[in-house]
Amino acid sequence: MLRLTANPLTSVGTIKLGATREAVREAAGPEFEEFRKSPSSENTTDDYGSFHVYYDEDDTCVAVEVFPEIEVAGDGEVIFPTTLEKAAAAIPSLERDDDGLLSTAKSIGIYAPYGEMESILFGVRGYYD
Repeated sequence: MLRLTANPLTSVGTIKLGATREAVREAAGPEFEEFRKSPSSENTTDDYGSFHVYYDEDDTCVAVEVFPEIEVAGDGEVIFPTTLEKAAAAIPSLERDDDGLLSTAKSIGIYAPYGEMESILFGVRGYYD
């Protein structure tokens, strides 16, 4: 299993939050599919299979969402995929929300309907404000 290191508000693996779409594609590689997350999406998302990269209207990377095919570590600890309890212990600012855990301070969202982690999203500062 591939392992990425996440630095909240800064980077996920080699992808820098706040980078241009071109810089993200250079860092992440050429194998992606560009799509609209929903019909009302103002911008496209890059799908790399095991993770998605989100951009704003200026083509700046605002978030990276990682799926269970990739292990994510922060401060040397695996924070995804794991249990919600272990993730919350590793990142104290995470709080329960409707479908998982959320940290507005660190712009991290863990989507876990029914208690099973399906994805973790790292965003730029203010992503969840």
